[in-house]
Amino acid sequence: MNKEEKLALFLGMLSGDGCLSIKHNGEGYRNYPIQFCNTNKTIVELFNKIFFELFEIEGKISSRKRENRKEIWEFLKHSRNIVEELKKMGFPEGVKRDILRVPQQIINGSDNQKKYFMQGLMITDGSFKKYGGMRFHLGSKKFLEDISVMLKSLINEHKPVKEYVQKEKYLSYQLYLNKDEGLALLSNVPTCDNGTRAVLR
Repeated sequence: MNKEEKLALFLGMLSGDGCLSIKHNGEGYRNYPIQFCNTNKTIVELFNKIFFELFEIEGKISSRKRENRKEIWEFLKHSRNIVEELKKMGFPEGVKRDILRVPQQIINGSDNQKKYFMQGLMITDGSFKKYGGMRFHLGSKKFLEDISVMLKSLINEHKPVKEYVQKEKYLSYQLYLNKDEGLALLSNVPTCDNGTRAVLR
């Protein structure tokens, strides 16, 4: 996996379970956090590993126990330079729900870059179904529309984005891949470590 492919995997994971929150320290100054959370410790450790390989700086992993819910693991690093770099790539600051898009460097990149981006999204925001299919369920319509266009170029299938109303007022969006489409998407792109391979199996 070259650096461009590694960055694609990183951006896919960040799109799924990461954020660039707009926060301030006790003196009122911005502190530029890069955050990534998941209940699977292996995935957070993978994110931490790729982050270090890309930016040559260490983040911190911690966990929080939650009553009647799974323990959640969090990666955190404060860095204005890295936040600004990610913003230049098109990743938004703050609440990403309505403004998240697939970065242009992924849309215009190689098939492998697109596949690594999708792999990162799969292990964070993909929901694996009983018969081997995969569902993406997000609040960002434009992001899933970008994914649909990208999938057309990879597997030659148009995957529609379906709209749902939750609790009679919240709109959410879904895109579904069957088992064969998911396998075609990941063909010729090895997972980058044993932990990720186990998640995608």
